[in-house]
Amino acid sequence: MSMPLKFQFQFAGVDFSRPSSPYRKWLRIGLMSLAALLAVMTYLFYLHHITHHARPVVHTVPAVPAVTVPKPSTPAPATAAMVATATATISTTSKLADAVKPHVIAVGNVLVEAVEHVATAAKATMAAPVLPVASVPVVEPVMVPIATPRTISSQPAAPRPLRVRTDQDRLLMAGQTALASVIELADKYPDAYGFQAGDFLSDAKLGAPMEVYTIDGNARAGYAKGQPVKPLLKPAAQWVFPVLMGNRICCMVDVERTGHDFVPGKGSKSLAMAWSKIQQQWPAAAGFHPLLVVNPEVPGYYFTVPELPEQNLTDTVEMFYLHPDPSPADVILASWR
Repeated sequence: MSMPLKFQFQFAGVDFSRPSSPYRKWLRIGLMSLAALLAVMTYLFYLHHITHHARPVVHTVPAVPAVTVPKPSTPAPATAAMVATATATISTTSKLADAVKPHVIAVGNVLVEAVEHVATAAKATMAAPVLPVASVPVVEPVMVPIATPRTISSQPAAPRPLRVRTDQDRLLMAGQTALASVIELADKYPDAYGFQAGDFLSDAKLGAPMEVYTIDGNARAGYAKGQPVKPLLKPAAQWVFPVLMGNRICCMVDVERTGHDFVPGKGSKSLAMAWSKIQQQWPAAAGFHPLLVVNPEVPGYYFTVPELPEQNLTDTVEMFYLHPDPSPADVILASWR
């Protein structure tokens, strides 16, 4: 029966083979400390290499003025200065490559030597003789036409003509203002302005203006029975606009002219109802053209139908009676005196 072999290790009379030997423990601690120290030194050297990594040095050579020459048919031979510059550049690159090796410590000395080589090469390039250039062709100047600048006129542009509103424009604007006021009031009281329950107030439109006429005092005083009334009529500086809902006249809005201003007035449902009955009894299709007449001293509106055989002037209130008849003009004008 074979017995297991037991190896023993002794150094300088100290037995390291026994597990209980105190020297064996110190040996293990010493080896671990040495390994840790080597690891720290390696890391520090790596950091030093990164932070002090050599960078290539670029030396700026003064630029030589360019000379325009014709393109040669064969490549020009390299000069001695060009060879010296290339050799110096290669030597500098080789030294910089050696400087970045991790085992090189004297990085500063190598950089100094590289700068000296580049300076020597630059001096050699500047001192080298310039070879003469043979048969440089003379380029003749070419005449290039220059465009004649356009002469910009210093005269100011003609001013745009000012738009001026005519009397008709201002009349229509006043009518639209009067319509807006009526619509605002009709929103609360629609029946007072001739609108029905199903009407959309936004659909209301303004009809064509109708001019209102008057008869001055001298014509009224000298009027004789049977005298035509239409020649006596004069514009009263007043107009009425029908407010339409489709083909139905809901109310009338009036506009008066005071000096140069057109003043929008109020809406009248009764005048619209009377005018609707006047158009029904004396329609334009039958050749009748009734006209509205006012007396500044008498409230209300009157009308006359010039196409009737008897000269007439009637109060619009008569149209609300059951059988309205036109009034004789001499009777009404006599009451106005």
